Amino acid sequence: MKNLKLIFLALGCMAALSLTSCLKDSDDDYNNGLTPAQISQCYNAVKGSYTGKLVYPSSDTKYGYTDTIDVSWSIGADTMLVINSFSSKVIAEQIKDTELKEALLQEEQLSVLKNYLHFIKNDSEVQFLLAPQTIEFPVFYKDKTHTLSVVFWYNDYSFGYKTVSTGTMGGQLVMAYAFLDGDERVNYFNSTASYANIPMIFSTNLGEK
Repeated sequence: MKNLKLIFLALGCMAALSLTSCLKDSDDDYNNGLTPAQISQCYNAVKGSYTGKLVYPSSDTKYGYTDTIDVSWSIGADTMLVINSFSSKVIAEQIKDTELKEALLQEEQLSVLKNYLHFIKNDSEVQFLLAPQTIEFPVFYKDKTHTLSVVFWYNDYSFGYKTVSTGTMGGQLVMAYAFLDGDERVNYFNSTASYANIPMIFSTNLGEK
């Protein structure tokens, strides 16, 4: 079972890399823009509710420095991809401050992650760019409750797809920085740079088999 899970994780990573290449090959679609009719076709192809796995970097070596968590998402009439119950556990793995990390792990918090969609390809595979919105978690840290805000990269960094023939949907989200109480001067992610580059994969085609 563990070996199968490793295979599915590897396939997910390969799919993300492949999609990045495809997105770069889709510059014509992106620059010229899809027609209103094509955008409508894209929306009709992807709208609905989905369940799957979110794969994220982890210090737990059991799965090769990644772990998975159950996740669900939907695309509704507002043409946004909404990930329900985004867990603070995913964020905690990337926090460099030990006390803050433990505070996040001690009491799991859930948030809703909203992503604006920009369709760029309408073919056998519908492709779209994602613009994730900032999410916030309350966290009790240093004897008081703070607000931890998490910001994501967008456009070529965060994207998604749906394969029409199989119904498989997936994508990649990339976290950039985390800060407390609106103070953007300190990035609490475990990164030596001002911005981090922490990718996560979500897919309907990952998990135990």
